[in-house]
Amino acid sequence: MIAKRLPKDTIDRRRVEALSDGVFAFAITLLVLTIAQPSNYSKLAGQLLHRWPSFATYVVTFGLIGVMWLNHHTVFSYVERIDHGFYYRNLLLLMSVVIVPYPTEVFGEALQKGAGERAAAIFFGIAVTLNSLAFSWLWFYATKEGRLLNDRFEKTRESPTFLFVAGTAACLASIGVAFISPYASLGIVAAETLYYALDPIAARLPRNGSEHR
Repeated sequence: MIAKRLPKDTIDRRRVEALSDGVFAFAITLLVLTIAQPSNYSKLAGQLLHRWPSFATYVVTFGLIGVMWLNHHTVFSYVERIDHGFYYRNLLLLMSVVIVPYPTEVFGEALQKGAGERAAAIFFGIAVTLNSLAFSWLWFYATKEGRLLNDRFEKTRESPTFLFVAGTAACLASIGVAFISPYASLGIVAAETLYYALDPIAARLPRNGSEHR
């Protein structure tokens, strides 16, 4: 059997996926550092309770990155080859992922201290929106005319594409809502994360050549 000749700009898919998994794992591990240590252990219970906003932002962002990794893994399972255009778009996505812990910490601290909440919520919303835009750009590039995809993927891509667009729209909405209520803004991101956890991109893609749902 003659091996399939790939274009010269093809990059080893396994190495790119391994790099991506490492970045996702690093980012999700960093999140625990967004919760500040208690400053007065003689009042430890009260201090821990006082930090509930930081725990809340931690949980939401942990879920966000976890679900994003799942969808990222799904996209890669349909990728036949990776060219330089895909690689650099994926690198941009990873850059947006690894920075998320920082606005998460800022948001949690602002909510905890009751100061700068709106600015922190906007900052957090911008970070997750850029993250969503980077992921959508990667998806559109990979699926355009099916140029980088394997035979398992069908030409129809409307349903998963709609989910990418809808996700970005929800992130943008969280920025607008942040001007009114920082907590509601965090709630939008939480609701979006929960939705994609219950209805991931994988559910909208064909399996083993089966008909697109």
